[in-house]
Amino acid sequence: MFHPSYVQARTAFRATAQRAGATLETLEVVPPGPGEAEGLTMDIAMLGDGPRALVLSSGLHGVEGFAGSAIQLQFLSEPLPPGIRVVFLHTLNPFGMHHTRRVNESNVDLNRNFLGPSEDYAGCDDAYRAMNHMLNPARATRAVEFFVFEAIWKILRHGMPKLKTALVGGQYTFDKGLFFGGAQLERGPALLLEHLPRWLDGAEQIVHIDFHTGLGKSGTYKLLIEASPGSREHIRLREEYGEAIQPWDAGHGLAYKITGGLPEAMARLFDDRVCVLTCEFGTLPALKVIDALREENQQHHWGGDRARAKRKLISAFRPDQKKWEQSILTGGRQVIDQALATLRASDC
Repeated sequence: MFHPSYVQARTAFRATAQRAGATLETLEVVPPGPGEAEGLTMDIAMLGDGPRALVLSSGLHGVEGFAGSAIQLQFLSEPLPPGIRVVFLHTLNPFGMHHTRRVNESNVDLNRNFLGPSEDYAGCDDAYRAMNHMLNPARATRAVEFFVFEAIWKILRHGMPKLKTALVGGQYTFDKGLFFGGAQLERGPALLLEHLPRWLDGAEQIVHIDFHTGLGKSGTYKLLIEASPGSREHIRLREEYGEAIQPWDAGHGLAYKITGGLPEAMARLFDDRVCVLTCEFGTLPALKVIDALREENQQHHWGGDRARAKRKLISAFRPDQKKWEQSILTGGRQVIDQALATLRASDC
């Protein structure tokens, strides 16, 4: 189910969807380059109908898309559950997946790009601004870097929850920096928001599972939700999905509050008809993941050892380990089964 490249994953997704009898749509996000027959695309497969819908999305963060794609392929290969409409959104950020980047063609973190109508694409947390020189050094990468040691010192001084949200929650000032949310709504997100109401027309209950990697203990997963800790929604979802449920703004654990996230955009489109679960599968310790992101971003803009930077990024988001892959497929199917049970039993 896991494929080594975006093109191979896209080819497998289209073929598997056709065998399943799905309706397929292709949205071109990046036009074809010189000598290329096809651009980079977001591919959508739709099966079933009715008022209860399951949405499965992958690749919002480019290089993280391999796990979500594998889970989608696994589910597509099995019989469709009766009475449920399923919408597969394959590779929301094809540029990032194709070029081994977390961001898109404009260096934008797409899960920070879905700002609301009254929000401005401007601003930056003071803590991020103070650490910009460390996170985004404007020079080529070196054989030896000291990011981890500096980061540990900052954490000891400021505390992890506060620092984590300040650094990775989203910023709109440094366009070559990590977690840049963009200067406007990007083409991929704009296409998604334009077509989602049509793909989910008539849906009265929607569970949306958006698959990611890079947070948490290797091979395990958490389900991040837009709900206050201890709220009725939080308690209900824990009863349905178990201990994996964790509010984005819990102030502890994996989560951190983000701006311009896809879950908020889904809520604006579908109100209380939608329940969004951001499914995060663990890989490496958090500092190693940030270090890999930092080095790849630095190398992309300023040069250095490209092969090393890409290796580190892949190991941080798509470990080449059969045990890890099997854990992702097992965990992904478990979450899907829980979502299907929720849709069959009651309101989402």
